[in-house]
Amino acid sequence: MVKFKDLFSDYGTYSNDTYLMNIVTPNLLREIAQKLPRVLQDYKRNTFGLNLDGAMKNVCDKVSLHTNNDKTGNWSFDYIVKDFDSQVRDFEHIKFHKFMDAMEDLGRMDVFQDALNEIFEDHNFGYRLTGNLEKPWISINPSIGLSIDIDEVIVTTAEICEQTAEHIKQAKQQLTRAVELRPRKDAVRDCLSAMESLMKQVTNTHDIKHADTIIRADAEKWGQVSIAKDGISLWNMFHKDYKDIRHGDFDITKLSHDEAVYFIDKILAYVKYISSRVMDSSREEIEKLPF
Repeated sequence: MVKFKDLFSDYGTYSNDTYLMNIVTPNLLREIAQKLPRVLQDYKRNTFGLNLDGAMKNVCDKVSLHTNNDKTGNWSFDYIVKDFDSQVRDFEHIKFHKFMDAMEDLGRMDVFQDALNEIFEDHNFGYRLTGNLEKPWISINPSIGLSIDIDEVIVTTAEICEQTAEHIKQAKQQLTRAVELRPRKDAVRDCLSAMESLMKQVTNTHDIKHADTIIRADAEKWGQVSIAKDGISLWNMFHKDYKDIRHGDFDITKLSHDEAVYFIDKILAYVKYISSRVMDSSREEIEKLPF
């Protein structure tokens, strides 16, 4: 089992302003304690031969491994549920990563993963279970995982190309659902559209290839070609290898969460670079004015 703190070693530094990133609330714990036993009861109704009391005891004992409490000594469902409730609520006073490891442990039981993710969504929790043993958690907070500050890029590009800023805002929204394949692809597509809009805007062209030609031809304004060409290189790569991302077809190619974050970082880095060159050029023009 991959520990949460091995995936997010700096989780303690994350802000809880937008999402719960390193704390749990009493309401979140209450819903987990109340909902999971009901999920198990519903599962029992459709599963012949399931020992409900034994299954609930196993769930309770799994949690106790992370709270350092004694295992439940009860064998009656209602009493075990009370013990489970007590165990879960203890996480309010236990290190956050222990709570996450406990939830991952429970999430490996297929009956619980969707229920837990629904609870996390309802309580604005910043992570989702993936079912991937190598990477059981992903963050849905767009500011986590990207080396580029996405909000900063939105603000900067809005001054140059409003359409670019709007596309990046859409990508940011899609990243909150990045546990799913389609939103991951949509986030990358929105970033590519943002880059395309910016390149055409700053070169006053109607075609990204024409825009690239202009950008690469003016090293004084846009910098060395090894950087300036990255825009068209990314564009061509996606048209060749990920055709469904550009055209919106479903499930032709796979794209992992890590790959999506990597590509978004690269595209936004280029967008930020081009925006910075525009801003620098504007400042230079102002400084040349005679007043």
